[in-house]
Amino acid sequence: PLLYGIDWNIHDIDLFITNKSTIMEPELFEEIARENDWDVGTDMSGMMYYELLVNAHVIRVDLMENILDLYIPEEMLISAVKVSIDNLEVRSIRLEDLLVLKAREASEEGDEFLSRIAEILADPDSKINIDKNYLVRAINYYPDDKNSIERRLEKSGIYLE
Repeated sequence: PLLYGIDWNIHDIDLFITNKSTIMEPELFEEIARENDWDVGTDMSGMMYYELLVNAHVIRVDLMENILDLYIPEEMLISAVKVSIDNLEVRSIRLEDLLVLKAREASEEGDEFLSRIAEILADPDSKINIDKNYLVRAINYYPDDKNSIERRLEKSGIYLE
């Protein structure tokens, strides 16, 4: 949401890793944590995360990979937007892709996010908009979940037409 100028209370960041593996090379990620004085841990599903202290707030950075229940199609990764943060180039998935992922995860937090974005999109003064054609394409990356994703989006107020 920050990439789009959406005010959001950040308590965690999902960092999707495409060129290394926390499972295959945990020592590498533990060393990065040590070098930066970050705490490191693993969640119940075995995914590694960092905890950083930023302006007296703990921010959790989940290190995610295309394994287990998490699957991000290559098309979403290719469509990611390049941004520069402190001279470091990173890629951020498009808002439309994030909407699909939040709808697919079917969680209370995801529903809250979808409803908030729907409010922003409905505000005539908002400069945020989405490409509905792209959104439909992104939904179709998950053919088995297509109907439930569409229902969750529309239930939150994000309409496909």
